[in-house]
Amino acid sequence: MLGRILNVIFPPRCIFCGAFLPVWARVGICDACYGKIPFMQNGDGGSDVDFSGRYCDEIVCVCDYAGIIRDALIRYKFFGRPAYGRTFAALLSDRVKGLMERHKFDMIISVPLYRRKEWKRGFNQSYLISKVLSRETGVAECSRLLSRVKDTESQSLLNRSRRRTNIMNAFMVHHPDKISNKTILLIDDIFTTGSTLEECARVLKEAGAKSVMAAVLASGRKSWPVKS
Repeated sequence: MLGRILNVIFPPRCIFCGAFLPVWARVGICDACYGKIPFMQNGDGGSDVDFSGRYCDEIVCVCDYAGIIRDALIRYKFFGRPAYGRTFAALLSDRVKGLMERHKFDMIISVPLYRRKEWKRGFNQSYLISKVLSRETGVAECSRLLSRVKDTESQSLLNRSRRRTNIMNAFMVHHPDKISNKTILLIDDIFTTGSTLEECARVLKEAGAKSVMAAVLASGRKSWPVKS
């Protein structure tokens, strides 16, 4: 109800084209732009896509990192558009709910930013998404249990081998007793090589996590290897 009232006072707009939306709109996307979203077309649409990593048990993804999704994610992260997080979470929630039909998650954790980088940006883009997903799914948001303790270079500027070494030992788990034997849903915005998700999953499992699965909004990777 509060959301509807706010929508009347501040009419929602499409995050892609700026068109006004109905006050009851759940997703901040107009019909025309929704048809332009590059949804992944792998098997059943990406809900069972696996990453052949050692620690991250499964990764699901909604879109290719292309077109209007790529442009919006750049605005979201680098041009101060934190409100986009609600729309990205809404896009991701259907995929996550499909995953929850097969797995029972104990908590949601977002990939953390280093403190200085988060302060400079003003927000953690993955955390904003995970907060909304927590409300929509009822799974506890526990991002405080994982922090980034190493100020790494931007992964997007590095090649595959440099990404692995750059992110190594960048994360730390707080209160391992709260992680022990838990099934965790790890949230990030973009997937490329998987180095960041793998390192997060590694420290979570070494802290005692039973299983770590990841959900991302977009992937810049065109082919996804499947575990045998």
